[in-house]
Formats: sequence, C-alpha cells, structure tokens
Amino acid sequence: MVTIFVVSSIRGATINEIGLGKESYHINGHFVLFVLLCFSYYKATKSILLSVLLTVIYGVLDELHQLFTSGRSSSFFDIFVDSIGAVLSGLILWKLQPYLPKKLKNWLSK
Repeated sequence: MVTIFVVSSIRGATINEIGLGKESYHINGHFVLFVLLCFSYYKATKSILLSVLLTVIYGVLDELHQLFTSGRSSSFFDIFVDSIGAVLSGLILWKLQPYLPKKLKNWLSK
C-alpha cells in the first residue's frame, strides 16, 4: 500500500521525466501492484472475498488521491485494471491454490 501511495504521489511531470509515463508501464504497474496487494490482503485476512473487496476499495481510494496530486488525474480505466488484478488474484487463490508452489502456499497460510 505504501508503494502504491508513494507512486501515486509523484507529480505528473516527474513521472514523465523519469520515464514511467508510457501507457504500457502505467497499465502493467497498476495490474501487478494490485495483484500483489490482493495476495497480501489474503495473507492478512484469510478471506478471498474480503481480499478482493479491500483491493478494489483501495484502487478507488488511490484514484481519488490522484485527483489531489499535481499533474495527475483519476481514471475509471485504472480502477478497472486494479479490479481485474484483484479478481484474478481471487480466482488464483480460489481455484489454483492447491497447485501453487509450496513456498507460496506456505507464505499464504502463515
């Protein structure tokens, strides 16, 4: 959550200066960070549904936060990408958890 908040706090001009302004970086970054966030929520809550819900809520709050960041804007598309990452994580946890590598299963169950 801290990583998402810090990246969302970077001004729009700075994002472009450091080379992260490309659309593909933007979309992939949202997707990967929110997949990881959903897995982290699952580790904390042990509830797939709650993990997905909290991840989507954080995605909405992240976009609201960007409204107050200079040179940034919020986007329903970003919320959509965040939600897809959360739902995919939920599906992985629900259907594929028995097939996950042992280290990942152990990390999720502790």
